[in-house]
Amino acid sequence: RTPCWRLAHLPPRLAWEDVRRAIDAIEITTPSGIRDRALLLVLATTGLRNKELRQLQLEDIRWRAAEIVVRRAKGHRDRIVPLLEETGAALAKYVIHSRPRTEDRSVFLSHVPPVRAFSYSSTVSRIVRVRLQNAGVPVKRGGAHLLRHSLATRLVAQRRPIEEVADLLGHRNIDTT
Repeated sequence: RTPCWRLAHLPPRLAWEDVRRAIDAIEITTPSGIRDRALLLVLATTGLRNKELRQLQLEDIRWRAAEIVVRRAKGHRDRIVPLLEETGAALAKYVIHSRPRTEDRSVFLSHVPPVRAFSYSSTVSRIVRVRLQNAGVPVKRGGAHLLRHSLATRLVAQRRPIEEVADLLGHRNIDTT
């Protein structure tokens, strides 16, 4: 057997053009389409992990400051990530017009009864995978984390400081980034 050392290879990622094509291909004529577009934009522009996205509450979005507070992140530390204008607009459209009316404070909810927050990471990953495949982007495996890796790769390609990328992703150790 050939040994595979941790951090010996780059994780799977997509070209930004493929991520953009998947986001642009989403039909925003249905509540689930509006939700999925906002969900993909949040994942692709903030680098949130699947669990962080599922735990996101309405009060974690600071609309006026254009930032999202990520609570209880991996490593049990809170962090703040920027909310880009396009992502904020898509989120606002979802929350105001398409989010089911409920007492649940989670941002992203299922549109199939019973209406509730996503309980499983596979649900979010399936949404991402289906939306990528619908846009003609070949995906062998991966889901939400694929967008996280794609964002990190894009930022590094733009020659952003590695410390900035690590902070955005919530990495404690720069080697992980």
